[in-house]
Amino acid sequence: MTEERPNSNTRLFVSKLTLPAREWEQYQNVTCRVKQPCDDLPEEKTVNVLAKSPPTIHLLKSGQTIMCIIEDFYRKALSIKWKKNDREVRSQDWTTTENDSGSYRAVSVLDADLTSLSPGTKYTCEAIHGGRTYTEYLSSRAQFSLKINPPPAKELFINQRAVLECVLTGDSRKEVEGATVSWTAGGRSPATRDVRVGGVTQAGSAFTKTSTLTLEESVWFSGTEVICSTSVDQRTTSDKISVKRGGQRPSIVIYKPHKSVLVTDMVSLVCEVSSSDLTNVYVMWQVNGGQYIEGHSMTSIKKDNTLTVLSYLTVPGQQYNRSEFACAVKHANMENSYTLTTRTTSMCKANCQAPAIMNIKIRV
Repeated sequence: MTEERPNSNTRLFVSKLTLPAREWEQYQNVTCRVKQPCDDLPEEKTVNVLAKSPPTIHLLKSGQTIMCIIEDFYRKALSIKWKKNDREVRSQDWTTTENDSGSYRAVSVLDADLTSLSPGTKYTCEAIHGGRTYTEYLSSRAQFSLKINPPPAKELFINQRAVLECVLTGDSRKEVEGATVSWTAGGRSPATRDVRVGGVTQAGSAFTKTSTLTLEESVWFSGTEVICSTSVDQRTTSDKISVKRGGQRPSIVIYKPHKSVLVTDMVSLVCEVSSSDLTNVYVMWQVNGGQYIEGHSMTSIKKDNTLTVLSYLTVPGQQYNRSEFACAVKHANMENSYTLTTRTTSMCKANCQAPAIMNIKIRV
């Protein structure tokens, strides 16, 4: 086809080549050659044939939406489906665009908040292209938390050992049961005999598994860093704990009533432990030199640069009037020192004896 352009000494020549689609895809390129009588060599223009190529799918989570990005496909014809588990759901498809290379790109957006779904909910993006189906999916992961609880005072006082508890909590029983909990102390794995793993318990919708590590008291108070970790669904979760060393030796004071009380009353004693740089503190009580017992409650107060720990012990008035009470404290405020420190108090003096009952004569 020849076209003469008005007001110009040039002409436009157009040549068209039409091929069946199957035959077109058999070629790697097509070349158009133009030769004028005055030219020794023809001019050529080669166009590469873009063969049919499958799509590449990426899923991205953004806030409360999931984006299905489908790239580098040719031909343009493409259909997209979304499924929640096995049920088809609606989405918003954006306009298919052409890349500089001649391939195409499409985007589909689905409203879905993965954080509010039950674990294992699966969203699948299906791209149907050239008679084949290509898929990619995202699933809501189970939520996990892991925390190391500090050692209770009772084990430190009675057995001179620190028992640390690592608590794994999740919303999927299967994942919690299958999770393996591991420990390190000072960068080394502890002996098997020092580690215990409990079964899975349920409280509401949360499932919990507990692992305990037992250390010698000297190891714990040396400041050794202890790490508990677990790997679930290719995610590693860990927590660490250690004693803070140093600081001034704390002062220990016991507050109590100054007078005897009625035997029917309940009396509270308060043990105050304070220091300008108070570290980990463990407090227990003794009555008349007996077994260690825990206070009924404990609280901490920070004022200016001083931290104060208060332990409360409540006893019947009769026991208070006749007993000696000791507040026992273990702490890490002195380097290389975790020895026991006690303060005692009593309403009864050292030579206090129970009153004798005199014979009473009554005349009628």
